[in-house]
Amino acid sequence: MNAVVRLLLADAERALRDGDLAAARGAFLEAGQSAAGYQLWRSAVRCYRRALELDLVDREPVMRISQLSPRTVAPGDWIDYARALERHAWPSFGCRSAQIVTGDVGARIECAGAGVGMELLMTEDDLIETRPAPRLAGMPLAMALIIVRRAMWMAPRELASDPMSLRVAFDGRPQVRLDELGDWEPVGASPGR
Repeated sequence: MNAVVRLLLADAERALRDGDLAAARGAFLEAGQSAAGYQLWRSAVRCYRRALELDLVDREPVMRISQLSPRTVAPGDWIDYARALERHAWPSFGCRSAQIVTGDVGARIECAGAGVGMELLMTEDDLIETRPAPRLAGMPLAMALIIVRRAMWMAPRELASDPMSLRVAFDGRPQVRLDELGDWEPVGASPGR
């Protein structure tokens, strides 16, 4: 990641600590644009996803990601995300403080201010099976993985060279491998897109 992008990300995190979500969103988007300008495609995607963590129904970061190189992102995931936002009138909610809550009714992922977003089961050591809460039916895969990433790794190592990962089976779809950086690929795919 280059120095300009790092400075913009630091500005975004500072704005978050100060409670200025609009400034944080703007800095994450600017960092993504800067990274894309340097052809740092993965860094651009990660910056835009961080903007989405603030508001999962924000259309602008979804649009920006869907316009990146198909070698960097799975365009279908982001087109599905954009279409889901058009079809559903979900309220704005973020997932930076998503957490797993367990109880008598099972395990769920809750997002601050939004309540239960997803139900989950851990059926194997490295496999999470999950589905959206009924009020979020129609949730796209990319949105689900952004939420799962934040719930599983509350403090992800953003610069990890060997990120931790797990398999995720979302709402009956084929499994993907999600890592703590927020990147995913179909299980069985060769590394890198």
